[in-house]
Amino acid sequence: MPVSPKNIPTILIVDDEPFNLEFLELVLKQQGYNILTAANGRSARELAEQKHPDLILLDIMMPEENGFECASVLRLSPETSEIPIIFLSALDDDSNTSKGFDAGAADFIVKPFAYKDVIQRIRLHLKLAACYRQISGQCNAQDDPATTEVDFPQKGSRAIFPDHPQNSGFFIHESVILGEKNEGHLLLNTSTPYNEQLPAIIKQLLAENSGPLFSPSETLRNVGTGLNNHSSNDFSASYAHLDREDEMLTVVNAGALPVIILRREHPPLLIERQSGNLGSLGMGVPPCSSYTIKKGERIFMFSREILSSYTREGEAINELMEACHLSSGVDLETACQAAGEMLLRNGRQPDGILVGIEG
Repeated sequence: MPVSPKNIPTILIVDDEPFNLEFLELVLKQQGYNILTAANGRSARELAEQKHPDLILLDIMMPEENGFECASVLRLSPETSEIPIIFLSALDDDSNTSKGFDAGAADFIVKPFAYKDVIQRIRLHLKLAACYRQISGQCNAQDDPATTEVDFPQKGSRAIFPDHPQNSGFFIHESVILGEKNEGHLLLNTSTPYNEQLPAIIKQLLAENSGPLFSPSETLRNVGTGLNNHSSNDFSASYAHLDREDEMLTVVNAGALPVIILRREHPPLLIERQSGNLGSLGMGVPPCSSYTIKKGERIFMFSREILSSYTREGEAINELMEACHLSSGVDLETACQAAGEMLLRNGRQPDGILVGIEG
């Protein structure tokens, strides 16, 4: 079963315009954040003191108590003084910007805004706040909670072959649910068998390093650096992040076999390795590639062992890509089964895995 991220920040959105409030709430919920909303400054302050959000998006032009006044009061309370505040405003002149920073703003976003800009600013300031808490010793040492396992929100969105892959010790496949229409899939390979504790470690690393604060490249980088502390094995890995709401697929391939993408109006595509093996970049962030992927289009990931019936890897990959393409007219589970069976020779059951994911 897939895991869910451990760290889900809470964002308080404050705006007296219902459309702006609902739009931002929808966009940020799709990214995986917990959301609180308020239509005026007073309600916002009460919510902030009760719920302690991780960040506040605050409109400036509001009746009775404007954003500057609300922020100033928030800064006076020990309960809310350290919460980052990002002002949302059409007022972008120097005097209002200066007034906002004096009131305690961490940043300004000028209306009308692109929602992706809002997402990136939020991610930046949440990370800065987390670093500040760590430096200032505000993070309490606690036992890590158990990793939460969840079900895929969209049935039939993933299939694997064989149904129950053999635990050969050469590959690990894990998934993480990032939202109702947002998920990630990780496939690791190693040239030597891993120890039996490693799957649980992978789940823990995924839970700690995925979610709205992490880009796909950061997730894979952090998993790699975490693995270096637990295992001497050399891992290659691919990570596919699928956002069905935005119809966007991001693939990070760190030394692994290609990822197959099947799109209706394009020929089948292979995403080859983009960097060295997992962890080889240290704290460097591995490159990634993003593609538009619509409903019904597919991604296939596979371990090296699934190709063991072939003497030439390139031939096996080409035949697998063709089999995936020919079976695109049937449901994902049938397509994955048909493509996997095509790889069998002399009745030999492969000890690898083929993963199919549907947009």
